[in-house]
Amino acid sequence: MNEMPVPQMPRQEGLIMEKYSHEIINDDTRLQLYFLLTKSDNHYSPLHWHGHLEIIFIQKGKMAAYINDRKYMLKENDMLVVGSRELHSTRTWGETDYLLLQIPTDYLSRVLNQVPLIQFQEYFPSITMNASQSRLYHCLLALAETYREKEDGYLLHFSSVVYEFLYLLYKNHSHRISPQTKERENHNFERMELIISYVKTHYKEEISLNDVAKLINVSPEYFCRLFKKHTGQTFLAYVNAVRLIHFHQELLATDYSINELMERSGITNYKVFIRSFKETYGTTPGKLRACRLIQ
Repeated sequence: MNEMPVPQMPRQEGLIMEKYSHEIINDDTRLQLYFLLTKSDNHYSPLHWHGHLEIIFIQKGKMAAYINDRKYMLKENDMLVVGSRELHSTRTWGETDYLLLQIPTDYLSRVLNQVPLIQFQEYFPSITMNASQSRLYHCLLALAETYREKEDGYLLHFSSVVYEFLYLLYKNHSHRISPQTKERENHNFERMELIISYVKTHYKEEISLNDVAKLINVSPEYFCRLFKKHTGQTFLAYVNAVRLIHFHQELLATDYSINELMERSGITNYKVFIRSFKETYGTTPGKLRACRLIQ
């Protein structure tokens, strides 16, 4: 019997760009879910979405997470639940260890009715720990232990704990919304997804507010308010973040000069770029590349 693949986790330095707008999850072929013990070091994942329920449990360090227009500052023993097709981004500072569990919507649909209408509690701060929350945490820790030990039959135990976790989450920390509310959410999501896909394709070019506003048939002024309302950030901040991630990836993977990389990534404002790079990665591009070459 083949075992569940266990990814080796190097320090994460950036996401592949194809994962930005619609993150592709590589499901295990038997359990049909994704579980990872993650080590992150000054990592930024820009606005994206996927068709899975995502659970993040912080074991060490801290993370800022944005879900639509809501911001959460996560620290040790905090948990976050991100629903399917919800726009979100995450950022870590320094060394951060966390558990990541991603569950396909189909996995839930086997045992629950009208899954798209179910909304789960998003934020579980450790400071408000109660009996129900404690049981959820113990499930996640049990998953981690089972995943590490891999004793004979561990997939059976792993699967049973996942279902226990989902049962507790559904029973104690969820509610149903109306079809009308869901329809409005889908409309807003589709407009934001169109914009995100456009930026993913055209980030190297000059992107004007007029161009993106026309995509969803609104004025530039209304577009700015709409984007900020549904993402929690300005459109310019999002575009700059996408360009920064491209720059960072090529900085570590190629020998292009800093100026060449800026041009390849559509970056034109050097001062703003350097400030953002230091805030995100804790150092300058030159020093980060030098450290990587030494390693």
